[in-house]
Amino acid sequence: MPTDTRILLVDDEERILQTYSLLLEDLGYYVRTASQPEGALRLVTQDKFDLAFIDQFLGATTGLQLIQELSKIDPELYYVIITANGSAGLAVESLKKGASDFITKPFFVADLLKSIDHVTKKRELDKEKKKVLLTLETKVSEKTEDMKKTYLEVLSSLAQAIEKRDHGTYGHCRRVSYYSSLIANALDLKENEKSELKAASMLHDIGKIGISDIILGKQGPLTKAEMQTVRSHPQKGVEILKPLKQFKSILPTILHHHENYDGSGYPYGLAERNIPLSARVIAVADTYDAILSNRPYRSASSHNEAVNELIKHAGKQFDPNIVRAFISLKPINIATLSELPAQF
Repeated sequence: MPTDTRILLVDDEERILQTYSLLLEDLGYYVRTASQPEGALRLVTQDKFDLAFIDQFLGATTGLQLIQELSKIDPELYYVIITANGSAGLAVESLKKGASDFITKPFFVADLLKSIDHVTKKRELDKEKKKVLLTLETKVSEKTEDMKKTYLEVLSSLAQAIEKRDHGTYGHCRRVSYYSSLIANALDLKENEKSELKAASMLHDIGKIGISDIILGKQGPLTKAEMQTVRSHPQKGVEILKPLKQFKSILPTILHHHENYDGSGYPYGLAERNIPLSARVIAVADTYDAILSNRPYRSASSHNEAVNELIKHAGKQFDPNIVRAFISLKPINIATLSELPAQF
């Protein structure tokens, strides 16, 4: 009866290989044989098999050792150990080390067929389990993304509400997210990196929820203590987002978006590539928007003035490569920023 099961026989006894390969081929199985471990490794590299019958004693190499090597080549290959040593200890060890079945010598073709049937059913069951797990993982992933999107929408609304308290900054997070996305495109970041950067830039100032209106709205210079309070917002942002596991990957960005390229920033004085790339991107976008915004203590500057300021501090406050990427963009029409796409 024809079958699509592809079998590899590995045994150092040529008689066994010849006898059982002929019997299995007569029954419709695709069979290849190897008398040495090297031959088995070569065959599995060149061909595709479903099941390998392997003698435990192959000279200097054991069957269980060969299973480990073959598994590196084909992780989906199933194994049956053949041995004259039918001890329970070896049987248990074989199953622990990757064999799906265990048969002892002398054996008959009926023993092989029974083992093939057993392993085939196990393969099918494993395939079904993988399919079910993949379906579950997909559903969980979709649910997680839905939850993350909902959380991001709520937190973004909260961040924008905070901006109403911090005079002159309303719409800041949306604009920083927009500028960050432009930089991300210029740097040719991967899609998942762009997605995380978008979330981080929308939420980079979320920690300001823990800072009083008196400090945020103060007209004059801040005292040293007040400045320390404002500078605590990256850590406060992490504390707010930490319970939400969906945002675990962006916590370093939130924490380090005020680090300076030369190590003079806060909270930890990180420098250059020790600062997460996304945090270095936000630092440029954040500063650009701050310079273009009216504040109680100064008027807004122009696009050219903002760009000159970025260039002046490249290599000090900012990553020069990111500044270069930003200024390579086409001039931004500031007049239309109030009409940013809805997703920003």
